[in-house]
Order: sequence, then structure tokens, then C-alpha cells
Amino acid sequence: MTAQAQAARDSQANYDRYIGMTGEPKTAHTPLERDTLRRFAQAIMDPDPVYYDERAAKASRFAQVVAPPLYPAHAFRTAAGAPDPFEIFADNPDSDGTAGNEGMFYGLPEIPSPYKRLLNGGNELTFYRALALGERCVVTPRYADVKLKEGKNGFILLVVVETTYRTEQGEMLLVNRQTLIWR
Repeated sequence: MTAQAQAARDSQANYDRYIGMTGEPKTAHTPLERDTLRRFAQAIMDPDPVYYDERAAKASRFAQVVAPPLYPAHAFRTAAGAPDPFEIFADNPDSDGTAGNEGMFYGLPEIPSPYKRLLNGGNELTFYRALALGERCVVTPRYADVKLKEGKNGFILLVVVETTYRTEQGEMLLVNRQTLIWR
């Protein structure tokens, strides 16, 4: 076994301890408000009336005004008075723009590694139901997998973060399994 292969095996053992690690649930600062929903639907250019029209929503399978399916992933905005997440660029112009650990992992501990370049390896989404007006979203992150692999240009770290979104009452909204590639 080469020294590089042995170092990779040792590193994988360190990464294995993160698999299954779950962060504390985090609740959105505010419930879904009509104006927030309006702005979100306009931003994604989806004119579906179930996002704003009570009559259309009642006649739909949702029976109430709801947010687009991906809204829960965007329900966690910077709180009023909190530091601007873009301030990181003042100290680190090469930042990846993810707002650091809190912006992508919702409080999971950072995995120390020598890799600094981040690439989104894709998302696998499972939808259960839409968030309704007045409901608040709760997110719980988990490291589903952490693997060190050898690519054609050296080693890469593949991290799968499984993020579960529920209502405060515990009803499942969405599960996002995102693969992150660090190199």
C-alpha cells in the first residue's frame, strides 16, 4: 500500500465518525406570511393561483393557500439585526458564498479537511406536502454519508447532507439529500 493510500484510509476513518451526526432542529424566525409568499412566487416566476388566491387554493388539492414545494429550503433568512452573511467577503474574497457552516448545514459541525473548493454534486428531493400560510418550518440536518474518493486529479471528499423540513407540529414537508464535493 502506498503512503498516499494509507493516508487516505486513515483520513476516511476520521470522516466516518461524522456519518449519522444530526444537528439540533432549527425553527424559522417567522411563520409563512402572505407578503413573503407573494415575493417568493414572483421571484421564481410561478403564477399558480394556489400561492395567493383563496378561492383557487380552496378548490385545489391543497384546500388552502400554500407555498411552492421548494420554499422550505428558503424559509431560513437572516434575522433582523444579525450580521450580513456577505460580510465574509471583506475578510475572504475567495469565499464560496455559502454563508459558511450556518448557511449550508444549519448548525452541523464543520468537517475539518484540507479541501477548500466546494462543488454542488446535486440534490435529491422528496416532497411530502406544501407549507401553508401561518405555518413555521423546522429544519433538521444530518450527515448521511462522508467518503474520501480518489478522482483523476487527486482525492475528493464527498459529503451527503440530508436535511429534513417539517412543520412545528412535526408534519413532513421535504427531504433534501445534497451531495457536496470538496477538493
